Amino acid sequence: MPRYVVSKGHDAFAYYETVVEADTPEQARRLATSHNYDGEWLATGYVQEFDDYEIDEHSGVRLLEPRETIEAFQTITVTARERDAVLAGLSTLQLALINGPLDPVFMDDLTNNGAHAGLELHEIDELRRRFKV
Repeated sequence: MPRYVVSKGHDAFAYYETVVEADTPEQARRLATSHNYDGEWLATGYVQEFDDYEIDEHSGVRLLEPRETIEAFQTITVTARERDAVLAGLSTLQLALINGPLDPVFMDDLTNNGAHAGLELHEIDELRRRFKV
């Protein structure tokens, strides 16, 4: 029997922050909500979800591809320096995989002690691209 992937969208608030100079909290709120405010809003990584969801009638259901797995995303927030360290680690991992057998200690980390096969080179490339967005 075919297996299908069903996607749903949640109602949610995604939170952003900005820094404004003001004498009072009320003045800061007025400045930040003014249509003239041109400061930069930065994503905090915090999302508040609600119980209401909707499955799109046109693109909300698709066949599960052979050998495809569906996993939950893990959301973390990192600073620019931490992101750069992760990218450097992924580059180092790619070089290690290309140059020969990986030390068992690193292989345990890569495969979560054998729970899965670990990422292949093209999957590491894709992950690096996602970090650079």
